Amino acid sequence: MGEAERRRRRNLILIVVVLALLIVAAWGLSLAGSAGVLPWQPEPTRIAITPFADLPVGAGVATPSP
Repeated sequence: MGEAERRRRRNLILIVVVLALLIVAAWGLSLAGSAGVLPWQPEPTRIAITPFADLPVGAGVATPSP
């Protein structure tokens, strides 16, 4: 096996390994992006919720039926 053949085989293996790493990195970033855990993603807006704030006044009172 000549030097050129060895170099060609080494380059092919290197290309395959780099492509595999790029695919795994893209998949991982895709999953992290859909989960919202990437560092550059903003925090979701927090909405203050007051329990029972929008209920009508008499909604919580049980009335007996005749």
